[in-house]
Order: sequence, then C-alpha cells, then structure tokens
Amino acid sequence: MLNKTIRNILGAAVAAAILGANSPVQAQTKITVVTFAGATNLPVWIALDRGLFAKQGLTVTHEITRGSNPAMQGLMDGRYQFVSTALDNTIAIAERTGDMTFDDFDVAGIFGVHSGMNKIVGRPEIKSFADIRGKAIAGDSAASGYGLVLVKILASHGLVVNKDYGVVAVGSTPNRIAAMRDGKAVAAVISPPEHLRLLADGYTLLGDATEAIGAYQGSVYNTRRSWAKANEATVLAFLRAQIAATDHAFAERADSIAIMKKHLKGLSDADIEATYDELVTSKGGLNRRGAMNMDGVRMLLSLRNEVAGAGRQLTDPNKYIDLSYYQKALTAK
Repeated sequence: MLNKTIRNILGAAVAAAILGANSPVQAQTKITVVTFAGATNLPVWIALDRGLFAKQGLTVTHEITRGSNPAMQGLMDGRYQFVSTALDNTIAIAERTGDMTFDDFDVAGIFGVHSGMNKIVGRPEIKSFADIRGKAIAGDSAASGYGLVLVKILASHGLVVNKDYGVVAVGSTPNRIAAMRDGKAVAAVISPPEHLRLLADGYTLLGDATEAIGAYQGSVYNTRRSWAKANEATVLAFLRAQIAATDHAFAERADSIAIMKKHLKGLSDADIEATYDELVTSKGGLNRRGAMNMDGVRMLLSLRNEVAGAGRQLTDPNKYIDLSYYQKALTAK
C-alpha cells in the first residue's frame, strides 16, 4: 500500500514536471526606450539593473540618442515606445514651430524625469555672458529645448539671438561639447556630469539653467497617445517600474551611487557622489516619484510665448501632457 502511494506521488510529480515543461513561460512585453546620455538616467538604470522592469513583465532595451529629432522620429515610426526628451521639444513640434513636423503628431509627456538639471558652460576664453557677443551657442534644436532656455537667459544679459550671437543646432550633449571643442560654438547647456569633464579642461561654468530661469520641467517620458490607448497595460507597467526606480534613487544612496559608477565612466568617485547629491537635492534634479512639475510646465508655455514667436498664447498644458496613465499607475496593483 505504501509503495503504491509513493508511486502515485511520484507519478503526479513527473506529470506536473512534464506539464510545466510544455507550458509556455509567461511572455515578457518587449519595448525600446530612448533617452539622452547623462546622470539623469539613474532611474532607468536602476529599473534595468535591479529587475524593476522585469518585475512588471517588461523586457526593456535602452538606447541613447544623439538628438531630439531622431528620437522623436523613432517614436513616430514605432521604433521606440517611450522617448525621454525636453518637454519643450514636444511642445514645439505640436505647435509646428520646431525643426520637424508630423501630420499625425499625437505625442504627450506622461512622466516627469527632472526639472532642468543642466549647466551653462563656456569655452575657456568665455569668462562671462558678455563674451558670447558676436559668436555662436550650441543647442539641441535652434527652436526648442535647452537652446531656448539659453536664449532666454542671454536675453536677460542684454544679448539678442540672431543679432548679438548665432545658434547652431547640433543635437545632444556630446554633440554640443564637440561643437565647443571644434570652435563652432562658444557656449552651451550641458547635462551633468559631462560639465565636470569640461570644467577640468578649463571651461567656464557660467551658471545653472534652472537657478537662472526659475521653475522648469526638463525632460519627460513621451509616448504616442494612439499607442498608449491601445497598450495601456504596457504603459502602466513602464510607469510603475519608473516610479519605483525613482523612489529607490532617493531612498538608497549607496546602491544608487554604485549603479552610477557602473554606468558613468571616467569620473572620480567624488564627482559621482556630488552628481548623485545634486540629482536628489537640487531644484533642477530628479522629480520625486516622477511627478510632472506643473509650475515648470507653465513656465515652458510662458517661455515659448515670450521668445519663440508662436503667434498666439499657449495656455493649455493638457495639449502636451497626459497624466491619466500616471495617476492610474500610482494606484494600480
């Protein structure tokens, strides 16, 4: 009797094993996320390295873009599902005042990454804003993003764009750095920690973009409204992972610094630690829980109304952002 019972148990175990072997593993949803380079990628690195995307059923490929235009083109073409870029780029394209246009543009910001953590850096011979007169600055885009921020700041120092100086649109931070090193531009807005390398080479720190301009919403995660509507579960999974990763960045200093050291090469431990501290304490640092900086969004609209020649007043943030998914992600199980 005992032997029969053992045989039955073993038989059931074998059958279960066979069923398990033949059953498909729960599929992970594959998505591709593109961002600019820099320390503000800390939450996405955390989500990748600590399995937060996998926990939400996502397999994520993370790519680095060389500019907002190729990133947005990739989003519209379906190569990317989420793009992190300055919200002002989204606004500019929506208003057809950017460097590119789309007839079916339906992109919205859904998650706040940071509030403009960028430095204004000049070549070694540029000791003040006044030294920019008669020269050129470098920006991602001539008509949007942090180039527009620098235009605003220079105006406060008495310099008028296309009169007192020119603008060369070159793309992301590495391209802006190359433009300065090659002498094509003398100043640019640079993402941390890249500005530290420039300062070590004798470049001049002219100011902090957010301190100079006030409340600001910098980079956000964007997606297409049409794609999000058809893939809500994936959007919520992505947002839950990003919220958890951002919480981790603020709560776990030692682990966050260890992750930064893995992904940021060529910096001293002291520089990485200082960059982390700025990420979680400065006005322009990471947005807690990835919440959209609404004062900063309104500042963007005001800035565009003032200097971008939109032809009419932009007043409705909901034309450029959609926080409905973020609100669901905060309560979703």
